Amino acid sequence: MIVKNEEELLPICLESAKKIVNEIIIADTGSTDYTKNVANKFGARIIERAWRNDFSDARNVSLENASGDWILVLDADEELVKDTQERIPAMIESSDADAFEMIVKSKMPESDIVEFDEIKLVRLFRNRKEFRYSLPIHEQIRPSIESAGGKIADSNLTILHHGYARKVVQGTEKRSERNLRILREALLKYPKDPYLNYQVGATLMNNGDREEAYEELKKVLDTDYSRLPKPVLDKLFMKLSQLALEMNDNGSAIRFAKKSLEHNPSNMISRYVLAVAYLSSNRIEDGYTILIGIQKDGDKNIRLGNQLEQLINACRKVLGV
Repeated sequence: MIVKNEEELLPICLESAKKIVNEIIIADTGSTDYTKNVANKFGARIIERAWRNDFSDARNVSLENASGDWILVLDADEELVKDTQERIPAMIESSDADAFEMIVKSKMPESDIVEFDEIKLVRLFRNRKEFRYSLPIHEQIRPSIESAGGKIADSNLTILHHGYARKVVQGTEKRSERNLRILREALLKYPKDPYLNYQVGATLMNNGDREEAYEELKKVLDTDYSRLPKPVLDKLFMKLSQLALEMNDNGSAIRFAKKSLEHNPSNMISRYVLAVAYLSSNRIEDGYTILIGIQKDGDKNIRLGNQLEQLINACRKVLGV
C-alpha cells in the first residue's frame, strides 16, 4: 500500500485484508494525521518515502520491501469483499498464473448515472523483481508483467472502492486538481501516450468540464489507442458517446456508443446513450428496441428512476404499440 493522511478509511481496508496476508507493507508519503498510528495497530511495516509526484515511485518502494511469494495491492479507500477474502488463498495455491485481474467496484457520486463503476485491474501478482509499476499517475503493473512473459488470469475477485464518492484526497486536496496536475506533467514527457490522454479527458469529465473533456478524449483517437486494455477502450468510447450526446452531436454519439458496445455489449450506459441518440435522430423504433432491452435486463446499477419508463411510454405512443 501507499498512503498519505488516510486515518479515516485505512482501518476498514486493513481489517478486510488482515486475515489473509502475512505482512502489511505501507509506503507513507508524508502523513500528518494518525495514519501511521492506525497502521501500527495492524502490525504494518511503514516505509517513509518523500512524495515525488509519482505514484509508481511510491508503489515500487512498497514492492521492493515485500518478502512474500504473492503481492496484493490495495488503496486505503478500498476493501476486499468478504467472498474475495475467503477465496484468495486457495486461488494462489492452485493456479499457475503469475497475476490475477480483480474487479475494482467503485461507489459513484449521487449525481452519476450509475451507482457503481467497475473495471478490471491487476492487483494480485507474484513477487518478482521484473513486476514493477509505470506511469506517475493511474499507474500500471500489467505492462511489466506482460513484458516479462507473465501469465495474467481473469477472476471475479472483487475490491470495493469508496474514493470516487469523495471529492478530496489525502485529507484536503481536491482529487481532480491533484490528478490533472500530475497528468499534465506526465504528458509533457509522454505527449502521445493514449492512457494518459484518456485519463486527462476522464478527469475533466468527472470535474464537470464537459466541452474540454470531449476535446481531450477525441485527442486519444489521434494516438495509438488500439493498444489500450479492452476495459479502457470500452470506457473511452462510452464517455465520448455521453459527451457527444450532450453536445447534440447525435451521429457521433451513435458511432461512439456502438464502438463501446463492441468492447462490452453489456455496457448499460452506452446502450442507454445509443437509445437516446436514436430517439433524438427520429429513429424511434431503433431507440425503443434498445430501451425495452434495458428494461428487460433490469440493471439496478442504473439510476434512471422513472425516466426509462417515461421514454418507453412515449415511444409506444408514437409507434402505436
